[in-house]
Amino acid sequence: MIGIELPTLNTNDSSYTLVEWLVPDGSSIEGEEPLAVVETSKASEEIESTGPGILHVLVGGGQDCRPGQTIAYLFESADERDSYRASAATPAATSAPPGADLSITNAARALADRHGVSEAELRGLGRTVIRTADVEALVRRAASAPASPERRLSKQQRTVGAVVTESMRTVPAAAAYAKVDVGQAEELARQLSERTGSFVSLPVLLIKAVARRHAAHPLMFAALTEDGAVRESERAHVGVTMDAGRGLYSPVVRDAAELSGDRIADLLTGFRSKAFRGTFQAAELTGANIMVAPHTTEGVVLATPIVFPGQTCVISIGAVDDQVLLDAQGTPRTHRFVHLGLVYDHRVVNGRDAMALLKDVKEELEAPAALG
Repeated sequence: MIGIELPTLNTNDSSYTLVEWLVPDGSSIEGEEPLAVVETSKASEEIESTGPGILHVLVGGGQDCRPGQTIAYLFESADERDSYRASAATPAATSAPPGADLSITNAARALADRHGVSEAELRGLGRTVIRTADVEALVRRAASAPASPERRLSKQQRTVGAVVTESMRTVPAAAAYAKVDVGQAEELARQLSERTGSFVSLPVLLIKAVARRHAAHPLMFAALTEDGAVRESERAHVGVTMDAGRGLYSPVVRDAAELSGDRIADLLTGFRSKAFRGTFQAAELTGANIMVAPHTTEGVVLATPIVFPGQTCVISIGAVDDQVLLDAQGTPRTHRFVHLGLVYDHRVVNGRDAMALLKDVKEELEAPAALG
């Protein structure tokens, strides 16, 4: 008998939801193959078998589970499984709480989380399968009900709140800002977009510019350990914050310094699609050692994001602001500026180091030939 334990999929969560089993209880498993779908506050992840055997389910679909919990067994034979079931006080299949047979589609669960619809409300519908139409009906019903001063936050938003609270509690943050002329960078982005067919934007070039400065500014890509030491990173893995209306995500562009601008652009396009659908895999959201936070909505000039716990630095970019300046001959010229915001953990990074990184990134964006 081999236990299938639930791995740690998201360090910010103490529990997950086992959405569904991909194979029926009692099935014969040939080898390593997907068995179940588990949902964290950020993503859905498939759990694979560790080898061949007869599957015996311990946790039913729709139930909460925790990292390290054994959710199923694999038996060498059907006889061994039958012997185990006979010796158990109650069969595993019936040990789940009432209502464990409720099935919720991924789209319905994402919609429910977005609108703060609880599982108890879904179970109250009396259906065995919950689809988006069922959730939409609940949302419409709630909208037509008398106004209430309270609204339940989604699990994902509560997780975001926990991360923000931990950052504010543990990270003594300081901030610095730089004004950058991005006229040439915008022209490079336009040329790359036309040549490659990818949507190259200023945040794409910023990710590349930041990653290229990894070797020169190792503390900005480091992590402070519990014993007060600093653990530096070998490569630049740049996280990028994005919110497509389904919650805040921070997918990671790995080895960003080695990627071309159009390749980074393609990754961001794919990330935006997954942010809209809520279909990230856990591996896509972990491993960042620095963060870029675009705040490019028109009219936004400055932004001061939080430093994610486990990192030392986050860089924001605001929207482009047109300004008319006089050139050397006194002729008015329109310039395109953005403001970069650098927030850093003052336990690890001092102001001099922060200013040096801002200066280098500013130079990269103002003379951007190497960012293509």
